[in-house]
Amino acid sequence: MKKILMIGVVIALLLLSPVFYLIYAFTLKGPVSDDVFQNMLPAIVNSLEVKIEGEGKETIVFIHGYPDSLELWDKQAAYFKQNYTVVRFTLPGFELEDNGKRSHYTIQQMRIIIDTFIKELGRGPVTVMAHDWGAVYASHYLKEHDLVNRLVLFDIGSFGDEERPAINVKYTLALAIAWTLPDSLGSRLAYYTADKILQIERVDPDKSIDDLRPDARLTYPYWHLWRSVLSKNSTEAIAVEDYGTPFLFMYGKDKEVWFHAESWAQQVQELGKGQIEVVPGGHWFMQSSPDLVNQKLADWLLIQQQ
Repeated sequence: MKKILMIGVVIALLLLSPVFYLIYAFTLKGPVSDDVFQNMLPAIVNSLEVKIEGEGKETIVFIHGYPDSLELWDKQAAYFKQNYTVVRFTLPGFELEDNGKRSHYTIQQMRIIIDTFIKELGRGPVTVMAHDWGAVYASHYLKEHDLVNRLVLFDIGSFGDEERPAINVKYTLALAIAWTLPDSLGSRLAYYTADKILQIERVDPDKSIDDLRPDARLTYPYWHLWRSVLSKNSTEAIAVEDYGTPFLFMYGKDKEVWFHAESWAQQVQELGKGQIEVVPGGHWFMQSSPDLVNQKLADWLLIQQQ
């Protein structure tokens, strides 16, 4: 009887071991403390991969998201460097060449990194244009901010009080789990997520799985997202009524998976808190329709300067 009981316990532990591992990963395997982070901050900012082009008086800072790097903005940089100073940087850990490091920072820490980076540019208030996770990090600039005088968010807005679509919950959780796994397993899960769960063509018909980097080292933002959700430590989004920065939201219309609610976009316009532009293409429309996007951005910037 004892032998049968022991066998049952062992089997139960084996079956539950993935659950125990995930509980450990999401609750105990945390980021560096804020004190340690503050000591590391100068070195973090100085080690960012940065590209600066143009000599314009006004500065545009471009921020990419998952799973990209500063190269995402090549076509925008080539256009705007003629009249602006264009600054691009790669988020920590997103470099094209894997340096073997696995540094990862919370949403709040990433915002501090970006704030510090912009401040150290010494260019005065800048225009920020941000896509995907870059837009999440930059969304705190919606509230009036000394470092940023204009803000453009690409394809990532807010769901307001609406429930998040089930697909968004599924793929973000899968990518969060990918971060907790050994590199090879995590990357396989990231690939599976893009190919089978999210089905990348539903996000952008101009992209295929071969265009992406299904690399688990890039998925830490999702881990921090879910860690904050599970610990009930999420930062509340800024209310539309409190938006104080000139704001443009641009999104691609040719996709099945959405990253904002139409009710939020409507509220932004009704309250006069920003401009909404809908363009052809999916999530990466700035790459598939660069001429149209660049012209719309230039027109909006010109209006804001008047």
